[in-house]
Amino acid sequence: MCNLGGLMYIAAMKKQLWCLLLFLPGLELHAQQYPDVDFTRADARLHIDPYKKEVSGTVSYDFDIHKPVDTVYLDARNMTFEHVVLNGSPAPYSYDGNRLLLTPGFKASSGNRIEITYRAVPEKAMYFTGWDSDTAVRQVWTQGQGRFASNWLPTIDNRNEKVEYDLCLSFLKEYKVLINGRLESVSESDSLKVWCYDMKRPMSSYLLAVAIGKYDKLTEVSGEGIPLESYYYPGDKEKAGHTYEHTSTVFDYLEKEIGVKYPWQNYKQAPVRDFLHAGMENTTLTLFADSFMTDATGVKDRNYLNVNAHEMAHQWFGNLVTAHDDEHHWLQEGFATYYALLAEREVWGEDYYYWKLYRSAEMLAEQSDEGLGEAVTDPGASSLTFYEKGALVLHRLREITGDAAFREAVKQYLQKHAYASVVTSDFLEEAEAASGADLSEFGRIWLKDSIFPEEEIMASLRKNSFINTYMRLEAGDISEEEQNALLGSDIYYPAKQYIISRRNTDSVDVAWNRELFETGNFHIRQALALSLDRIPPELKPEYETLLSDSSYVTVEQSLFRLWRNFRSDAPRYLDQTKHLEGFSDRSLRILWLALAVLTPDYPETAESREVKKAVWRNELIGYTSDNYAYEVRRNAFAIASQTGLFKDKAALRNLVRACVHHTWNFASSSRELLGKLLREQEYADRLRELLPSLGDKEKNYLESVLK
Repeated sequence: MCNLGGLMYIAAMKKQLWCLLLFLPGLELHAQQYPDVDFTRADARLHIDPYKKEVSGTVSYDFDIHKPVDTVYLDARNMTFEHVVLNGSPAPYSYDGNRLLLTPGFKASSGNRIEITYRAVPEKAMYFTGWDSDTAVRQVWTQGQGRFASNWLPTIDNRNEKVEYDLCLSFLKEYKVLINGRLESVSESDSLKVWCYDMKRPMSSYLLAVAIGKYDKLTEVSGEGIPLESYYYPGDKEKAGHTYEHTSTVFDYLEKEIGVKYPWQNYKQAPVRDFLHAGMENTTLTLFADSFMTDATGVKDRNYLNVNAHEMAHQWFGNLVTAHDDEHHWLQEGFATYYALLAEREVWGEDYYYWKLYRSAEMLAEQSDEGLGEAVTDPGASSLTFYEKGALVLHRLREITGDAAFREAVKQYLQKHAYASVVTSDFLEEAEAASGADLSEFGRIWLKDSIFPEEEIMASLRKNSFINTYMRLEAGDISEEEQNALLGSDIYYPAKQYIISRRNTDSVDVAWNRELFETGNFHIRQALALSLDRIPPELKPEYETLLSDSSYVTVEQSLFRLWRNFRSDAPRYLDQTKHLEGFSDRSLRILWLALAVLTPDYPETAESREVKKAVWRNELIGYTSDNYAYEVRRNAFAIASQTGLFKDKAALRNLVRACVHHTWNFASSSRELLGKLLREQEYADRLRELLPSLGDKEKNYLESVLK
């Protein structure tokens, strides 16, 4: 998963947790059910009602009991049960709101089957977006890691329990239903369609996935014959072509580089609205934030390639072999990050690969220098450690063992532990066996120590000539004459952008900058847009040409700076860019609307000025509503106070609703903004007036902060 925000174990709570267990009768009896009870296969037939936000149906599990146990349980959060049948007969059970418990004791046996008919209204793990609006994009999608699939399906939350899941799901027939595995059949009945998917291999329950929406798809076949399905919203075919451009290349590269055939039946990926992360590697079905869907202009600045490769790599590292617990979480995220970089290297080149590793090393070194360093095997480590440090571990290990031994170690590791759980020693043993090296000291430094080995990794990275040059630039060891030569060379662009940023920080050499404008280089011109806060009048004609560049970042930055530096020409700049929308988060359009509202003499025709400004304000207010993705709403909220939007009750109501949004980062930033407004009595009074019009969740939250 990209940008993991999953559950972490807190060492300080272990003692309190143990004391708590002593006072929960029976809990310790079934806490370690796996591996004594082994669930092997699930067959579910479900219906989802998006208007009630409800899941109902029947799920059957086949399981074996290897040793006598007192109870057999399934995790099932906040559900109601109609029938529970064990081996063909009604079964006595108890339910505590979190687990369905079958009692009394069980003898060792095989070929058991439990059938459960249930109903659930998930509070998390399954999300219903857009169903409260007539104009929003309507979807249903799931996120299991860190949220638990047991919120919508009785299952086993323990990641070490691997089950083969086959799901059939009925839903409104105008929507497409995507589930793990291969689509076996689609049948239609009245207003519904029933979609049946089949899995051939077992997986952890956190990798279960459902995505429902209106989709079209691009279809490819890998070099080894694996179907690749890339979904997109109707009308977004052009975006799909750019977003998924490298999918088959990355897939074929990973399969070859890893040395183990893709372990599942097919590979699907689909964008979803208001997703919790950048992407999630559900088995055979990656879901990702729809903000990554972009057009020919946007893809130059923001592309899906890294997320695409990262989630794809997880199909081996995480899905085929799964970390036993959080101490070994780097075996998933570190490997996926590393192999994604290798795949990107195939597309962007060697310098890109080393640049990304260098940037990660800089952040880790800074963290370590501040006394905040973390071991890769620390179960409570940050994403920076699991992902970026984990990737650097593998980069360095490969240097030590050599390519051939590293590849052999990875291959043996995956094949020996396929469809099972792993710990760090499982991989290190294979690396030692393949290389003949004693890796105990490596493990101490790179895996167990919280201090980041900055000197060692920087010595490794500076073997790349670009990184060596960049480090010399940062150290001030390159003269201006040499810098000018670099600007005219084919060195990787971050070096050129660094030179421009540094040279324009204290003073602006007009002649020097004018020459750079004339290069026509995409990255040089973007650096000029970003580095010239105060634009010398002599450079105004050159800077104005940036508004025509094929880059939303460049246009957005240059529009704002031109508007701020040359207010008298603002109407001309606004006219030139009024047709642009920008990325899918509409940041460029929202900036344009704000500037248009704030420019007193725009439009230049006075008679229509107030009418048009009202239209633009209403468009901005509309972007704060849940008809739009949270990325759009966040941008609209960011400029709302500057344009007086929160004097409108609709915008204020939309802000309160955002405070209870399921996406934590968006909810958090919205709460922070609401807190600032509440410092002003005018807004506190306005918010109190809104209380009767709010839903229960919004009302409860607002009342809690108004006290």
